[in-house]
Amino acid sequence: MQTRAVLFDLDGTLVDSLPTLTCSLNAYLAALGKAPFTEKEVSDMVGKGVRVLLQKAFACRQVRLAGASFDAAVKDYIAQCLKTGNGKTRVFPGVAEALGALRSKGIKTALVTNKSRAMTLSLLADKGLAPLFDVVVAGDDGHTPKPAPDMLLAAAAALGASAADCVMVGDSRNDALAARSAKMTVRLVACGYNEGEPIGQWAQANGFDAPFPATAQAVAGLC
Repeated sequence: MQTRAVLFDLDGTLVDSLPTLTCSLNAYLAALGKAPFTEKEVSDMVGKGVRVLLQKAFACRQVRLAGASFDAAVKDYIAQCLKTGNGKTRVFPGVAEALGALRSKGIKTALVTNKSRAMTLSLLADKGLAPLFDVVVAGDDGHTPKPAPDMLLAAAAALGASAADCVMVGDSRNDALAARSAKMTVRLVACGYNEGEPIGQWAQANGFDAPFPATAQAVAGLC
């Protein structure tokens, strides 16, 4: 297989955003008079986008919202995230260099994240990663989110690549299952979250290759 494009997850794959996610969520909950979460608790809830994160957090803190009220809460939470900013988020070592190496070889790059577009673009701009991607597919772009394959297939189409020529790099079951359904090769990394379950154990139990220790190592063999 000739790799023409590499698709990346964001949180837990390219960046450690858990401190930021925790800070934003706790600031939002504080305004509702609700108790904060620890980083470990938040890491168990992230991965399927803002709506699912809030659903889980609200269930734990007995916040009952539905319909238009929940939709408004999602918008308010995204606003809180943008207000919090990305100061606590760090790019994993070697990520920028790995992305640059792929592009120098003519391999196209896409970001495929369940995170909202506003939050994603803010993070990419703040961390200097925006120029390193040809395409960004975000969680509120209208596609069924990962673990469905739709976002990955949309990214491949936007890049002009077939699924067979793409590699997905991610830290969670959502990335692995989406890639499998899209018939893409997947390279998992052990530096992320995977909703609280060690990705190595999950990968072995579900027929995937063992994860790479870090994203830069996962990419190294593709250049």
